[in-house]
Amino acid sequence: MIRRTINHLKSDSERRAFFFAFISALICFAYAAYNGVLGILKSSIWNGSICVYYLLLLVIKMLLVVENKREFDEKRRNRVVFFSFFIMLVITLAMITPAILLINNKREYNLGLIPAISMAAYTTYSITMAIINFSKAKTNNNLLLNNIRIINVIAALMSVIVLQNTLILANGGMEEKMQILSACSTFAIIASILIILVIQFIKCSRRNKAV
Repeated sequence: MIRRTINHLKSDSERRAFFFAFISALICFAYAAYNGVLGILKSSIWNGSICVYYLLLLVIKMLLVVENKREFDEKRRNRVVFFSFFIMLVITLAMITPAILLINNKREYNLGLIPAISMAAYTTYSITMAIINFSKAKTNNNLLLNNIRIINVIAALMSVIVLQNTLILANGGMEEKMQILSACSTFAIIASILIILVIQFIKCSRRNKAV
C-alpha cells in the first residue's frame, strides 16, 4: 500500500504537489497553534498576527486540496479559485501588522546566530522551490494547483521579511540605518506580492472567459 502510494506520487506530478500541499497545511496548523499559545501567554501581538497568518494559509490550502478531491464541477471550482485569491489578498494585508512590528523592533529574538543561519538556508530553499514550481504554472491548466504554487511563492516572500529581521537582531539589533533598509525592503516585498496576485487574477479571469 505504501509502496503503491509512493509510486503514484513519483509518476503523477499533480498528485505529488497536492500531497505536499496537504503536509504543508498540517505544518501550518502546528505553527499557528504554537504562535497562538505564545500570543495568549505572552500577550504578544507579533505571535498573534503570525497565528492568524498561518491559519489563513491553512484554510486556503485545505480548501484547494479538498476541492481537487471532489467531483469536477466547473462553476464550483471557479468559485473556489477566485475565493482563494481573496484569501491570499487578506493574508498579504494581514502581514502588514507584524511587518510594522518588525520594523519598529517590537519582536524579541535571543536564540543567537546559528538558528538565524539555519533559517536563512531553509528560506533560500523555500524560495528556490517556490520559483521553480511557480514557473511550471505556465504549462499547467489545473487552476487549483497553480494557486497552491502562488501561495508557496507568497509564503516564501513573507519568510524573507521575517528572516531579514531575524538576521538584523542576531547581528546587533535594529539601528536607524537598518530600520530604513528593513522598511524599504518590506514595502517592496509586500508590493511585489500584491502585483503577483493582481497579474495572476487577471490571467485566471481571462482563461475562464476563453473556456
